[in-house]
Amino acid sequence: MSTAKRHVASLRDEYAEMTRQRIVAAFVETLEDEAADDISMAAVAKRAKVAERTIYRHFKTRAELFAAAGEWIEDNVFSYIPFTSPDELPEIFRKLCKRFDRHPHLARAIAMTRAGRRVRAGFRRHLIEQHRKAMAPLARHLPAKEVRQAEAVASYLNNVLAWNAMREDFGMSSVEIADTVEWALTTLLNDVRQRDAAAARNGKAGRSPRRRTTARETTGVE
Repeated sequence: MSTAKRHVASLRDEYAEMTRQRIVAAFVETLEDEAADDISMAAVAKRAKVAERTIYRHFKTRAELFAAAGEWIEDNVFSYIPFTSPDELPEIFRKLCKRFDRHPHLARAIAMTRAGRRVRAGFRRHLIEQHRKAMAPLARHLPAKEVRQAEAVASYLNNVLAWNAMREDFGMSSVEIADTVEWALTTLLNDVRQRDAAAARNGKAGRSPRRRTTARETTGVE
C-alpha cells in the first residue's frame, strides 16, 4: 500500500472512531434524560446527527451499544476505583457519591431505568467479582452461605442503587448517604471478622487430639 493510501485509510479509521464515540456520547446523553427508559435508536441517531443505519454499521446490536456505553460511563463519568481490601469500601463509596452528585440524572437512570440496568450490567459484574476477592481473606472459615451473604451486602451497599434509594426515599444528602453506608459496611466487616474468628476457634476445638503411640503398641510387646 502506498503512503497516500495508508494516509487515506488512517483518516477513514479516525473518522469512523470519532463517529463511534459521538454515537456513544449521544446514547449516554439520551439515557441521562430522566424520562428515558427504553431508548430508541432513532432518538440516538437524531442526537448524534447521523443516520440510524450508521449506528448499526458501528454497533451490530443494541447489546453492543449498551456495552460500549457502559464502558464509556465507567471511564469518563463514574470511573471504577480499584481496591484490594473491603476496609477501603467506605471511602470509595464516599468518592462515588460525589461523582453521582455531579451527574444525578445519569446516576438515577443507571439505577432505575431498563436501559440503565442493561448499561451497568458489565461493570456491576466486574465490581461484584472485586468484592468477592476482597472479602475472601476475611471469611476463610465461614460457611459458603454466610460468605455469599456478606459479599452480597457489601456489594449492594457500595452501589448507585443505595445512593438513589436513600436520596429519593429518605431525602438524604450524599454526605449523609456516605456516612450511613460507612456505618453499615464497618458494622458488617466487624461482624464478619468476629464470626470468622469464632469459626476458626470452633474448628480447632473440634479436632480430636492426636494420641501418641507407645512403643508397646508399636511392637506388639505385652
